[in-house]
Amino acid sequence: MNTSYTYSKLRREYGRQCSFIKSGPTVLVNVTPEPGLEEQMWSPENPVDKSTNKGNDWSEHEANTVRVEYAERGIFHTEGGWPKDINLDDPEQVVRFRKKAEKDETYLQAVMQMSSLAEHYINQNNSIDIYQPYFTDPSCQKMQTLAPSFRTLAVMSDPREPTRPVQNISWSPDQGTLVAVSYANMRFQMTDPDTSSDSFIFDLEDSTTPYFTIESPHPIVTLEFNHRDAQCLAGGLMSGQVAFWDIRKSSTYVAISNIRDGHRDPVRSLHWIHSKTSTEFYTGSSDGQVMWWDARKLTEPTEVLILDLSKGENVDEPEWVKWARSHGVFCMDYDPSIPIRFMIGTETGLVFNGNRKGKTVFEKISSTYNCHYGPVYSVQRNPAFLKNFMTVGDWQVRIWSEDVKESPIMWTKHHDVKLTGGAWSESKPSVFYTTRADGCMDGWDILQKQKGPILTIKVADKGLNCIRCHEGGALLAVGDDCGKTYVIKMNDWFVTAGKNDKALLTAMFDRETRREKIIEAKQRELKLKTKTSAKVDATTTKDKHVQLAEAEIRMVQEAEKEFMELIDMLKKQPSNENNDNTEELEIPNKDEDDNDNVLNDENIIDIIIE
Repeated sequence: MNTSYTYSKLRREYGRQCSFIKSGPTVLVNVTPEPGLEEQMWSPENPVDKSTNKGNDWSEHEANTVRVEYAERGIFHTEGGWPKDINLDDPEQVVRFRKKAEKDETYLQAVMQMSSLAEHYINQNNSIDIYQPYFTDPSCQKMQTLAPSFRTLAVMSDPREPTRPVQNISWSPDQGTLVAVSYANMRFQMTDPDTSSDSFIFDLEDSTTPYFTIESPHPIVTLEFNHRDAQCLAGGLMSGQVAFWDIRKSSTYVAISNIRDGHRDPVRSLHWIHSKTSTEFYTGSSDGQVMWWDARKLTEPTEVLILDLSKGENVDEPEWVKWARSHGVFCMDYDPSIPIRFMIGTETGLVFNGNRKGKTVFEKISSTYNCHYGPVYSVQRNPAFLKNFMTVGDWQVRIWSEDVKESPIMWTKHHDVKLTGGAWSESKPSVFYTTRADGCMDGWDILQKQKGPILTIKVADKGLNCIRCHEGGALLAVGDDCGKTYVIKMNDWFVTAGKNDKALLTAMFDRETRREKIIEAKQRELKLKTKTSAKVDATTTKDKHVQLAEAEIRMVQEAEKEFMELIDMLKKQPSNENNDNTEELEIPNKDEDDNDNVLNDENIIDIIIE
């Protein structure tokens, strides 16, 4: 059990100057000499050996630092920005102008922007960063900018007992310090019925205790902030339902979907859609369905897509047959710059590139990529190069291009430990991070090194489940199996992109894409030649069999014709002549004739074959 306590103290109480008192020495005890004691304590000896040591004479004296002279000055603040035609002494004009200004939209935006900044500095004034290196060697600072490094800012633990694995992490969209963490045990029949199903929102300013509690009837697998309203969240539950929360109202859900109209397996992924109302989102589950929802009406989904790509489907067949053939969803990706496009990573190793505007299943699933042999644990587009996306699975990370469907354009080595997730950096397009089952996190920069990671961080003792990058690019949030969430800050190596990084990465992606296209073209040409030669061989073999069959039929017809001619000739001869010439005329034996025909047929067959 981890016990933590926060010691808080006002910032203004730190750093006070030392106060010295100007006064002379104080006599505590005065011991006078007594000659009579010398005879009692000491006995004379002859001879006597003595040793003396002459040292510096020290005396008690007063010491004080140079006194600093302070001058007290005051500043008088007055309200400014008033128009010249308004008299500040007239309260009616002031109230009228204030009402007019408060109705302006720019005024509200300015107040909201300044209020968050002021609140940040107020909280900063009341707290002190115990991790801040106040005394850092300047030489060390120079070395940190030249080499990859990191720093752990906070560790947020699950306050419930027993602890649960972290399944999803979501950053607040208003560039704030809030982090939403969802907890659930996804192992089959391993969930304790007495385990809490609540999730929490943490604040990095005080990470030891949760900032807000998200109550739910079932464990929350995925939890996401609304991209426009940081006070609203949507989550997918273990039961297949989706729920909506507004932290301004209460910790319980505002709306929840019906069980019969939701997913039939846990909701694996959830993403908000950039729409006009900002209330739409879509979810994916391992039951093979993708559903679109509206937070204003969560009783049933607005649209359902079953990932059944079989071409011989029957219109009248029941839905459970389609569900049995569908591909289970393990992860999804959505990019706001392409609002109608989405990507789906499945449990069968396939990645679907979807288009919501399609009417049928084959129109909505525009392309399919056979990425891995096992489940796809993570799929994400590059923030700067939307045609390129990354997939994690089979102990390997692969980078794909939408123009090449047969093979990836780049890939890493096969790791000895299973990879559990990955994410691109939001600020530097050549950097991505991966999490492993041994508790380590790898930082990659493909412009610097392709064969191995730039930096490997031992984050936890247990396996890491998920990773999420902040929009600023410097902060990373990583969750493990023990219910702990680690917030890591990377240095400028992983955050700031160079002047030529984008051009170099563009050239690299284009070069690898062209190479894979050439390889695919050669493979298609080889397959076509093999297929053509196989057809020619099949045609030649077929022609030989046809010739043999025709030759056999022709030989049988000729033999029958000769036999009938011989019978007709025997019928035309008179009976006397037959008696006289019985010995001269011999009727051929039927068995011998057949043997001759057989020999003739074999000879003909040999000739045809030659």
